[in-house]
Amino acid sequence: MKLPSISRKVLSIDFGSKEIKLIEGRYTKNNIQIFKAITIPVESHFYKDGEILDKDILVTMLKNALKENKISTDLAYGIINSSSIITREITIPKVSEKEIASIIEYQLSDFLPINPENYVVDYLLMGNKIEGEVEKLNILLIGIPKDMVISHLELIKQSGLEPQILDYQGNTMAKLLKFNGLVNEFYNTRDLSIASIDMGYSSSKLTIIKNGNIEVTRIIDVGAETIYENLSSFFDYSWEDIENKVIEIEDVSIVKEEFTDYYRMLNIVRTTIADLMEKVEMVFRYYLTREIGNIINFILLQGSLSNIKGMDNLFSNYFNIPAVKLSNLDRVKWSGDLSKFSNAIGGLIRFDEV
Repeated sequence: MKLPSISRKVLSIDFGSKEIKLIEGRYTKNNIQIFKAITIPVESHFYKDGEILDKDILVTMLKNALKENKISTDLAYGIINSSSIITREITIPKVSEKEIASIIEYQLSDFLPINPENYVVDYLLMGNKIEGEVEKLNILLIGIPKDMVISHLELIKQSGLEPQILDYQGNTMAKLLKFNGLVNEFYNTRDLSIASIDMGYSSSKLTIIKNGNIEVTRIIDVGAETIYENLSSFFDYSWEDIENKVIEIEDVSIVKEEFTDYYRMLNIVRTTIADLMEKVEMVFRYYLTREIGNIINFILLQGSLSNIKGMDNLFSNYFNIPAVKLSNLDRVKWSGDLSKFSNAIGGLIRFDEV
């Protein structure tokens, strides 16, 4: 569904298991303007892993946030992610874009192990390749449970907004990197393979992106919640105390054999991140061996865990690849926390309307 005008403000809503992040902004072919950034804390008993467990309370919270922050637009884009979302990379002979949907519909049961009646299936073009002498299309299929789509659209509508589209987190990050040319004023986004790792609350999202195209995307079942649960089994701290102590870590990449509570905590955090990195490495290995010439040029860290001091060094040392926390982008003129709001900002972008 297209908006009446690309110059209008839009509210982009990124649904997460710890926070709902809202960006009121405007996307044009030259830049992205950010007017307001809002976070709404959520609890696991009413929203978790893409599942709306208490719609009434979420509607109330969204309505209150819109009123308190004087949000002027009613046009809304939703962004979701969940371990229930199925992705599959497929290859088909090169055909016109109009024919792609027909091929996918006809062969869907061969591509995805789902009941089509229970899912909304869409696709993203990932580029072309030559097999033998035949040119083929690489396509990413995305299957989202239909109930999940309907419940999010209803939530947005009942909050007094007009839902326009429902996007997928991996796609919003790909669009954001395609739209921008420089990350942190130094790292080029053109012709490079970038591993975007969004370390969220209940899970982490790994998306390998090249020239704005998704090469690989995976959800990894390690997030901030995993760290907090591991720490709570060793220390008699409240959940809030654990969160604060993790944020206060001086440098997670430093290894010291000292038997204080601080270094015990540090070792648990680092061990949990090591588990995450091992799972990331498996995906990297798959990507690097899939085609000759595949490389990963740098790792881009986002999400709450990227705020832990030394996290970039930890990833750089493990993978021997430059790793940076997302701090700024050349076409997003905003001094706020890009690492936190990157998905919501990327959700503003609609290339088909430039």
